[in-house]
Amino acid sequence: MSGEKLSLIKPLVNHLTESGDTNSWRTELVHAGIMTLEESMALDANACRAAFKAMKMTQLMYASTQEVLDELENHQVSWSVDLNDDFQQGAICY
Repeated sequence: MSGEKLSLIKPLVNHLTESGDTNSWRTELVHAGIMTLEESMALDANACRAAFKAMKMTQLMYASTQEVLDELENHQVSWSVDLNDDFQQGAICY
């Protein structure tokens, strides 16, 4: 997997796990066949977040770059980009 694709996946997965919505994470873990409902209900919030995060990272690593970009757009994920001074001046002029 390319570093560029991973740099897209990490912000997306972090965005998806910021909400703290353990019920939706449990539902997705069950629908993906990762766990049974009983197993997912036995997880505390931190364990549920970790399982969901691992599942999403794995799914997105095997997805196409376009699928990752589509997910970023669907979830309206944005992040800041630090550019060095030369690039900042070029961007301002552009």
